[in-house]
Amino acid sequence: MSKFITPLIILAILIRLVLAVFTHHADLGALALAGKVIAGEGKILTFYDSVNVTDSSGTHLNIYQTVFNYQPLAYLIPSAFYLPFRNIVLQTGELVRDEKFVTQNPAPLNFQLLLYKYPMILADLALLWLLPQFFADKKKKNLVMLLWAFNPIAIYVSSMLGQVDIYIALFLAVGLLAYQKNRPFLASVLIAISALFKPAGLIIFPLIGLHYYVTKKNLLKSLLIVATGFGIYLLGILPYLHSVTYKYYALFAEQIGKSTYAGISIASGTDIPFFFIFFALTIVLIWKKKISLSTATTVALLSSLVFSHFHPQWLIWIMPWFIISAVKSGDYFMYLLTSFCWLAILLSFDSTLNLGLFLHSRLSLPPSLTSSSYFKDIILMARAGLVAVLVWMMVDYEKN
Repeated sequence: MSKFITPLIILAILIRLVLAVFTHHADLGALALAGKVIAGEGKILTFYDSVNVTDSSGTHLNIYQTVFNYQPLAYLIPSAFYLPFRNIVLQTGELVRDEKFVTQNPAPLNFQLLLYKYPMILADLALLWLLPQFFADKKKKNLVMLLWAFNPIAIYVSSMLGQVDIYIALFLAVGLLAYQKNRPFLASVLIAISALFKPAGLIIFPLIGLHYYVTKKNLLKSLLIVATGFGIYLLGILPYLHSVTYKYYALFAEQIGKSTYAGISIASGTDIPFFFIFFALTIVLIWKKKISLSTATTVALLSSLVFSHFHPQWLIWIMPWFIISAVKSGDYFMYLLTSFCWLAILLSFDSTLNLGLFLHSRLSLPPSLTSSSYFKDIILMARAGLVAVLVWMMVDYEKN
C-alpha cells in the first residue's frame, strides 16, 4: 500500500481543490465578510460591532444583513490567512455572502471561493499529518491517512461549505494527543483554543480533570488543569466582552442551547435533557475507570448532537476519533455506519446544504420524495443509528 499512498493523497487534495471552486454556500459569506472587516479594515477588536450602525434617530441598523455568531477565533484565524490577499478581500468579502455572488458569476467555477476556503482546507490537510501520530505501525499510519483523506464529512466541511468546524476537530485531536503524551496542561490549552471557535469544547474540561484525578490521584493538579482550560477560554473572549453585539449573538447564541431540547418529561414543564443523562453516565464511566478520555470526549460531544437538530458540519468534531478507533480495532462497521447515517441526514436538509451547493446547479431532491413517509422514516432511522452508535461507544468502551 505504501507505493500508492502518495498518489492517493494527491488525488484527495485535488478533489478538495476542485470541489472548492465548484461549490458555494451563503454561510461562507460570514467568514469572507469578517475577513474584509478584520484583514481589510483592521477592526480586530471591534469586528463584532462593525455590522451594526446607529442612524440619527438612534435606531440600530445591520448594514450587512448578517451577524457574527461564532467565537472570536472562528473569524480571526481565517482572516489571518486572508491578510496576503487584503485587496481582493476588500473588494469581494462583502459579495460572497450574497446570492448575487453566484448569479453575477456565470462560470461553473469560481477561484475566489478557493481563497476563502483555503484556511479550512489547510486545517483539513493538517489532520492528514496529525492522525498518523496516534500510531507506531507504518501500515496503520498509512491507513488512517487514507481514511481521513477520503472521509466525505471532512471534504464536505472544508472544501464545500468552507466552515471552521474543521479547526475544532483539529485542535480537539491535537489536545487528546497531547494528553496521551502526558502533557495535560497543553491538552487543556488546545481544547480551550477549540472552544474559541465554537464553545463545544467547554464540556471537556471537567472530563479531563476527572480523568487525570482518577488515573494520577492528584487533586490539586486536576483542578489546575481544569482552571487552565477555562482561564485560556476567558482570556480569549475577554477583549470582546464589552461588545453588546458579541454577547447577544455569539456568547449567548441560541444554538448553544440546542443540545438540551430533547429529554425525558418527569412533570409538567420539567424535562431531563438526554444530553445531561449521557454526560452524567460519561462521568460515572470515567470514575469507574471504564473509559478512556478520548472515548469520553467523543461520547460527550456526540451526545450533544444526536438529540438535537444538529447542523451537518458539526459531526466533523468527532470524526477523527471514529477513524482512529476503526484503525486500532480493525472494525470499520461503526465508522461506516456513522458516515452513512450522516449522509442520509444531510439529504434531509435544505438543498443549499447538499445538491444545491454546486454553482448554478439549482439541484434538489424531488419534493415528492422528501415529503414521503418512507423518506422521513429513513431519516429518522439514520438519526436513531447515531444514537445507537452513542450507546455502543459507552458499552464497548476502551480503557486506555
